[in-house]
Amino acid sequence: MKKHHILYMALTALTLGGCSSAGSSLANAITDPFTPKEGGYRQLSNIGSDEFTDKGLLPGSASKIQVTDDQFINTPNHVKDYSSRDAIPLGHKRQNAFTALPYVLKNAANQEIENGVLEVYKQSYSAVVGAQLHNRIEPGHPATPTRDFYVRSIQGEFTSNLPTQGIITYKGRAMTGSVTGSADHSNGLNYQIDYGARKGHGSITGLNGFGNIDLAEAPITQNPHGHNVINGTARSATHGAGNYELGIFGPQANEIAGRAHFNNQPNKEVGFAGGRVN
Repeated sequence: MKKHHILYMALTALTLGGCSSAGSSLANAITDPFTPKEGGYRQLSNIGSDEFTDKGLLPGSASKIQVTDDQFINTPNHVKDYSSRDAIPLGHKRQNAFTALPYVLKNAANQEIENGVLEVYKQSYSAVVGAQLHNRIEPGHPATPTRDFYVRSIQGEFTSNLPTQGIITYKGRAMTGSVTGSADHSNGLNYQIDYGARKGHGSITGLNGFGNIDLAEAPITQNPHGHNVINGTARSATHGAGNYELGIFGPQANEIAGRAHFNNQPNKEVGFAGGRVN
């Protein structure tokens, strides 16, 4: 009898340990997508190309981007040129928060062709980078002021093994350009993915000038790089029809990040990112 009792206790401990491990794993996947904190995605890599935006931060392989980061003041990284094979460090920036980095885009002859502010939003496993333009410059001519906003990079650690069932909700933030020369931000991203049906849909609210944005239901597919993405139709209450694309990031489908663009407003894209809340 005593032996049976000991065996029962051992089996119970193993069972509880397994449940605890599973619960801990799920808890690690669920995030608070709105509270800034240290850590997260460490660098912007492959800045000369991008799976979603094609060219990334650079218009050509021989061009460069000069980035000013005041957290590196009095160091060689304070004002630094980056080429297509370089990585821009982000490890010192807080996640779940927007970071503004002034930039100058240079052509192959090292001439300035564009300047503005990079709006970076990073999470634990991904980052979205928008460019709030201030001026376009044709070498030898005066600068032309502009308030265009483009999502130049969406990158991160793509999810290899997606969940096979369950509906996961992602909440987070969105950004777009504004007439003031600084990006407009919103906490209004809400997106759901039904992993059993392999499709997702959602919405973005709170961005000035766009009204409510509907991200229509669309299937999970794989892009040419073999990564899990969703490409669907977007509709802005103000600007009408367009499209959106997003990637799924993190070891447990922890995050999404993407962009939306509209036919009647081609010079102001919307970047968005969110973390799972269930």
